[in-house]
Amino acid sequence: MRPIALLSDFGLSDPYAGQLRAALARHAPGAAILDITHQVEPFAVDQAAFFLAASAPHYPPDAVFVCVVDPGVGSTRRIVGAHVQTPEGGQDFLAPDNGLLGLLLFTPGLAPARVFDLSGASAQYAASATFHGRDVFAPLAARLALGESLAQMGEPMDRADIERPDWADTSCGPCGVDARVLHVDRYGNCLLSLRAGFEAPGPVSWLRMSWGQRRGVRPVNAYADIGPGEIGLLSGSQGFLELAANQAPAAEALGLRRGDSVRLLWG
Repeated sequence: MRPIALLSDFGLSDPYAGQLRAALARHAPGAAILDITHQVEPFAVDQAAFFLAASAPHYPPDAVFVCVVDPGVGSTRRIVGAHVQTPEGGQDFLAPDNGLLGLLLFTPGLAPARVFDLSGASAQYAASATFHGRDVFAPLAARLALGESLAQMGEPMDRADIERPDWADTSCGPCGVDARVLHVDRYGNCLLSLRAGFEAPGPVSWLRMSWGQRRGVRPVNAYADIGPGEIGLLSGSQGFLELAANQAPAAEALGLRRGDSVRLLWG
């Protein structure tokens, strides 16, 4: 039986994450249930998209992902499924069509995904209008874990029709590139919407915040390379560029929060 990985903004203080896991245990008894996190900030689709794109390569190659950060739950928004072929198998992703898959499905080098509209399949379940994670996503995921395919459950759709937020696209000019802070981790590192390995036309030397303030930055290979009072720019372990300080919170030093826009400057 295929393992099921969970990503949500349900938190841990309410019963929601537990009820989702219980629904999966009922519909697919014996399936291994793995948690990416349930601590996505409420309604933070951009943060969830980052967590998913960063985490999926490290999960079993046949995993089913249930991704529920769903501000539009109960509306006419679609539920979509995506199948991504991997060298050792294939991973399936279930999510609302709200941009949550917008980073993952356009990962450089990723095998082209097959995408399906699951609105018809989801309509058969008696569901609370406010908790599709438990009442719709869980039984759909269980069917995949038990051997059904997305092609059997949904209608094919073009990958280009998936909701893709503007911040997921790299906007690069002659002197700089725009990025979004997708996550501030517990160390205060600012993880950006730019992929690790992004090649600037020149050496990045400045950072400009959306309110106009500028700060010098220095490309480095590791946190230990960052000097006292410096802000470093590095390719982090999650596959994205980070703004970091050495044993200090870069976010605090820069006044940045998740969702802020920045521009990296060169030349």
